[in-house]
Amino acid sequence: MKPHLPALLPILACLLAVPVLAEGAANPMHPPFAVFDSGGLPILASGAAPSSDRTCGACHDTAYIDRHSSHAQDGSNAGCVDCHFEGGRLPDTAESFDAQGLLRRDAIRISTPTDAHCGRCHGVVHSDATPLALPAAFTETQAGNARTFALTLHTGEVLSPQNLSDSFLNLQGKGTLSFPWDVHSRRLVGCTACHFAPNNPAKAALQHTAIDFLVRDPRRIATSEFLHRPDHRLVAAGCRSCHDATAIHAFLPYRQRHLDTLACQSCHVPQLMGPAARSIDATVVTADGRARIDYRGVEPMPGESLNSAFSKGYVPFLALQRDRDGQARLAPFNFVTRWYWVSAMTGEEVAADVVKAAWRDDSGYRPDVVTALDGDRDGSLSNAELRLDSEAKVELIRSRLASLGVEHPEIRGAIDAFPIQHGIVAGTWVRRDCDDCHAENSRLNADIRLAAVAPFGANLPPPTGGGLRLEGAVVWDASARSWVLRRDASTSLYVFGHSRLAWMDRMGWLALAAVLVGIAVHGGLRIRASRRHRPVHAPGKRIYLYSGVERLWHWLMATSVLVLVGTGFEVHFHGHFGLLGLPVAIQVHNFFAGVLLVNAFLSLFYHLASQAIRQFLPRTDNLAGELRAQATYYLRGIFLGQPHPTPKSRERKLNPLQQLTYLALLNVLFPFQVLSGVLIWGASRWPDFATSIGGLTLIGPLHNLGSWLFLSFLLLHLYLTTTGRTVFSNVAAMIDGWEEVDVVDAPAKDGTHG
Repeated sequence: MKPHLPALLPILACLLAVPVLAEGAANPMHPPFAVFDSGGLPILASGAAPSSDRTCGACHDTAYIDRHSSHAQDGSNAGCVDCHFEGGRLPDTAESFDAQGLLRRDAIRISTPTDAHCGRCHGVVHSDATPLALPAAFTETQAGNARTFALTLHTGEVLSPQNLSDSFLNLQGKGTLSFPWDVHSRRLVGCTACHFAPNNPAKAALQHTAIDFLVRDPRRIATSEFLHRPDHRLVAAGCRSCHDATAIHAFLPYRQRHLDTLACQSCHVPQLMGPAARSIDATVVTADGRARIDYRGVEPMPGESLNSAFSKGYVPFLALQRDRDGQARLAPFNFVTRWYWVSAMTGEEVAADVVKAAWRDDSGYRPDVVTALDGDRDGSLSNAELRLDSEAKVELIRSRLASLGVEHPEIRGAIDAFPIQHGIVAGTWVRRDCDDCHAENSRLNADIRLAAVAPFGANLPPPTGGGLRLEGAVVWDASARSWVLRRDASTSLYVFGHSRLAWMDRMGWLALAAVLVGIAVHGGLRIRASRRHRPVHAPGKRIYLYSGVERLWHWLMATSVLVLVGTGFEVHFHGHFGLLGLPVAIQVHNFFAGVLLVNAFLSLFYHLASQAIRQFLPRTDNLAGELRAQATYYLRGIFLGQPHPTPKSRERKLNPLQQLTYLALLNVLFPFQVLSGVLIWGASRWPDFATSIGGLTLIGPLHNLGSWLFLSFLLLHLYLTTTGRTVFSNVAAMIDGWEEVDVVDAPAKDGTHG
């Protein structure tokens, strides 16, 4: 249903009131206004600096905005002018004002915040045709300062529509990187399309459920009210606010399960080529007065800029994150190790200028600092020498900080987790390799390389931030020459091909090995005994033993089980066994599971309707004796060439041991395996129910256990088919239905050849 025009009017009015303007363009809608200083006087009269609170507060409730501002809460204190006025400053020259002291129309450069506004504080933003290069300010700002390129520094995200191959940066494989730094920037989706005021009536469709039959949703505030009191506790729209992921991921097996478990960025941010920090050591001060920063995939030579340094980029680390909707999903992160000085008395971090004063004076590094850290005795400090790697070095800087008024200075460390939201790619560049998650050693348990050096005696707590759920231990890896976060191999998610219970697999292999050893020993003894004892058989008679329906059921069942075991192995041991590929193996597995179910249902109907079900029911009059006789035959009589305890007949085709085995198989193991398989298939369709019974973490291993038991039975069954009148007589009978059976004078009691 198309919306009515009256419902669109407040939205249109809001958009027109604060339009997005081209750089250098005047706002055609905003009324002229005077510019006031902090005392409320026009700056033309007072000559004081402009005040955004006083100026904007003439019409807007700036006190309300300050109390409801994300930027005020995070300490950055970005004001109205920083985000809404071109260049981040109000005009203060006389030429910008008219005779009434109001800003001239051509000086009113007000608009909705642009990407350039956001980029001034948050990250590298580039939108013109010149090759993208990192601005000089990127390496000149102090880490931790709110007005930095923190987004790019902490994650490597760059917002630009330009292809990576067209940039100025020295990137590995640059000629092949023919995709934009961020596909949303390429498609003109700016920052404010996703980050906006929660009470913005133009964004009401993203806040509430749309009701088509309402001319105007009464839950939306009036445009005038929004312009007077915009709520600046900015919200962020998720990917699913605009994209219907279920419509474009048909190639994924268990599509809904993937969408429930993976954040979109996990696959759509395959690699980041921007300069992302690996560690920030704020306990030391470099020659240009900054904290020492080591980058992921970039190692500049001494004196080399980040633009010219060879960059390999890095693959983000996957970890569980609590999403906005409360769902725990695997999402990409960068982990930044940070060392810093704090006052043990207050717990507050020591300001960067105080740390700088402890290291340097106006002429450079202090002489005692150079003496303590100058390893090569050349009278200067290189980056490699900027390490507090001994107790004496730490004590020197600690004493300097204490002399500057810091109470009980000490070094602390932290591992900050920064979620990655930008740098989105599309099309063929999206990561589609199943091994990323479904291999035994995948991104889910890959070690996270942290700092290459650490101050003497400092410890690292577990990583925090970004809604992270991650377990692991921080250890020194001599081969990587750095500290690493060694993650647990398992997660709370059960991922096929990756999540395995080692003890269950060991028990499965042990059971399989025991069956194979038993078959090898028993078969070897049979071959050896056959040279001395020729098998004794009663006179034979060829009869039509198996009907076409029975044979069809048997071979469909055998084929389905073999395919299910084979594809199940490929899924479970993905990366070790592979023939079809994981998606195809899953599809084939599910198809033959359906064939098996239909075949089993029709077979059950046939056996009940024809009363052939009696073939599986052992006699009770002498069951113990018949079981003992059959077991004695397999353990002794078969080696002496003795005949089977009881012959086959149309009335009884299975011996007592087979009857009990098939009863257990068809009434216990088969339903167990079918039920667990259906629950795995339905986990994405009925997630709440699956979770209520333990989820895939319980269902997956149970299904795996059933598979080991089925495989062990299958091998034993194949071997026992060789115990007929000839090695292949039982198999041949199941092909054409005819088999030669023993003819005896007494009525058949029970029994079979295997």
